[in-house]
Amino acid sequence: MEIVKEEHLVPDELMSPPKSSVKNSEYFQLTVKPLLEEGKDGELIDWLKDIGLLRRSQKCANPECQGLKPMDWKRARIVDKFHWSCPACKKKASIRLDSPLMDFHCSFKIILDTITAWCDGISLEDFTKENKNVKAVIAKRIYNTCTTVADWYMHSHPELSYLGGENSVVLVDTFPEGCMTTSPHNNNYPKRVLCLADTSHMPARIWAHIIDKNLDYQKLTALVTEHVRPGSTIVANPALYPLLHSIKGMAEVISVEALMALDPADYQRSLKNLETIWKSTVSVCQDIQNMSTNEGEQILRELEWRQVFPSSLSQILHDIASYAAATRSA
Repeated sequence: MEIVKEEHLVPDELMSPPKSSVKNSEYFQLTVKPLLEEGKDGELIDWLKDIGLLRRSQKCANPECQGLKPMDWKRARIVDKFHWSCPACKKKASIRLDSPLMDFHCSFKIILDTITAWCDGISLEDFTKENKNVKAVIAKRIYNTCTTVADWYMHSHPELSYLGGENSVVLVDTFPEGCMTTSPHNNNYPKRVLCLADTSHMPARIWAHIIDKNLDYQKLTALVTEHVRPGSTIVANPALYPLLHSIKGMAEVISVEALMALDPADYQRSLKNLETIWKSTVSVCQDIQNMSTNEGEQILRELEWRQVFPSSLSQILHDIASYAAATRSA
């Protein structure tokens, strides 16, 4: 078998660069931040309407009005600064009525700050510790909503779970017993995870799935075949290589051991490169160990979403609005 040069398989330029804060992004600085300034309440609400997080119009629920006239939004001495008001019966309603922000009982600024923190991958504990004015229960609700929406998006776009193709290298490994980290860890984790990484993207595109520890080899191979496009070069850990080396339709199937044979003496370059690519995946695989399978799968879909949308604030705001619209019409 001809071994493809190591730098083609796991080149240094595919190493993920340090992630900058979403708050430093052009989208946040030019679009979001100016709307959070004092006195910009009206512009903020107009923008939230424009992106679908608030309703553009509302009909009065009073049967006597029969929804003949749309409600107006007027200034009010409440946290949102405005509310809906019926021009006929003067009935009032929250500006958040029938919106995805209805259950977040805090200011719009706190909502946007919390979503931004979620995008930055800041843990819920760290965020609430640094922001004493944010109730932990509200922050958790917003974080959970973002995860639910990311999970929904990935399920709604199954094509994003197909990796590789011609001239692409796809890593195939399993956690915890594979080659995803050189750090000593507990191989007795209760959940085993099949992980695929398409290194033609930066950061690498991930597909990961919780599998039974005693999963039939044939079924495991079928999962790889289902999610790796023909023409790909597969790099598999030593345990998976015997199962995958004869898989049909692939350009080549190579073992991590073949890469390691090209490393300089006393230097685990291949393993270190793989460890960098898998770093965020390993962290998530560890985090889901004490969750239910359904919760763990949802977090894995969130991981995939983050790889597709690394600068994710505008995307998650759009997806929250789309998710709300989809669930309303369901």
